[in-house]
Amino acid sequence: MKKALFVLAHGSKAKEADEILISIVEMLKKRDVQEFPLLGYGSLQISTPSFEEGIDALVEEGAEEIVIVPMFLFQGNHIKHDIPVELQVIKEKHPKIEFIMGKHIGADRRIADIVEERGKEAVASIL
Repeated sequence: MKKALFVLAHGSKAKEADEILISIVEMLKKRDVQEFPLLGYGSLQISTPSFEEGIDALVEEGAEEIVIVPMFLFQGNHIKHDIPVELQVIKEKHPKIEFIMGKHIGADRRIADIVEERGKEAVASIL
């Protein structure tokens, strides 16, 4: 079964947000994660490709199982409501594809490490 990893972002009017998402996906591609020979991305709103468009592209590439990782820190309305509703529409469009929903980013030691590092960078920049 050909597996894919799909990174789902919020989306933004800011071009920089799209560039950051693409940069993260490129970092993942360089890791060459064997479990996921295919890698895709999309946004819940505003940005392109949309959630559905990104999934469609993976299906066209031959994905049979798609693991969706929402790049959201908090379990808010998008995680609890919007994503499941959109995913149901996508499942109906692609009934032969197996979808697995991963956890949102949430509280994670690695996030705390990044926050600490950014704080230290800020202090160093004013010295």
